Formats: sequence, structure tokens, C-alpha cells
Amino acid sequence: MLIRPEPFDIEAFAPYGECFALRDLQGDRHDFAAQLTNGRSHARLNVSISRSKPQTSAIRVTALERHDHSAQAFAPIVVSRWLVAIAPNTTEGGPDFSQLRAFVMDENLGICYRPNVWHHPFACFDTPAEMLMLRWDDQTESDTTWAKTPSGSEIQISLP
Repeated sequence: MLIRPEPFDIEAFAPYGECFALRDLQGDRHDFAAQLTNGRSHARLNVSISRSKPQTSAIRVTALERHDHSAQAFAPIVVSRWLVAIAPNTTEGGPDFSQLRAFVMDENLGICYRPNVWHHPFACFDTPAEMLMLRWDDQTESDTTWAKTPSGSEIQISLP
């Protein structure tokens, strides 16, 4: 299956999370730009920098991740275009790979996935990229759940 990324669509992304503007805003401060939900009182806010080399061929989807107890936000520091790929849950709770949807983002928007949202790890196009990532973690395996692509199926996201 080959997925062609679409331009970002706020309404299509809304069931999975929020987006927030980063540039060309009026005023000096924009509080509560996204809701960074934390489901564990003992978890600590993980503020990290994620780096990625640009993709030069179709992205082969081998797994999706989700964070059961925390929202996860990404805010571009240095980036040209980057990928957001999401999948709904099946009735069993895993990702519905057949409904995987991909969007092309630019440096003007950040996103915040809601807890329990299946998504592809951070990937970029064109140039190396750096992202500010925020998530509540307790440094255990329960921070991130992984689901491998079903055996025998090939899923690729084409380059935009």
C-alpha cells in the first residue's frame, strides 16, 4: 500500500490532536497553545530535542507508536517540511494500518497528539530537522507502546 501525504488539514487531524501556530502571531505570548495531558501524577515532563535526517526515498512504515498516558507535542525548531502520520484504533485497540493517513507539515505549525493516538515517529523531508518534543514520562516501558506493521503487508509513504 502506498500512501500519498496530503497538505495538513486541521479538521482531519482534530480527532487525533491539536495544532498550534508558531510564527506570524500577534502579541508576545500565546498561553495554553495545546493541552499536554498527563495521566500519571508521578510522571515528569520530558522536554527533549528530536533530530532527523531528511528522507530521500519513500518511507517504509514498520511500526507505529502511541503514548497511553500522555499527550505528545512537537514544535519545529529547524525544519523545512515534516511528516505527521496517524491511524485510528481498531476495536481491539491496535492501530488500523489500512486507515493510515499522512500529512505534510511546515515550520509554521506544531502539533500535540492526544494520549492513545497511533502515529509514525518523527520524520522530515528536504533538510535535516530539529524538533522540540514534550511528553510526560516515568522512564518505564509504559511510556510508549509499539505496534509493528502486520506481517506480509508493505506500507510506504511516498515523498511529497
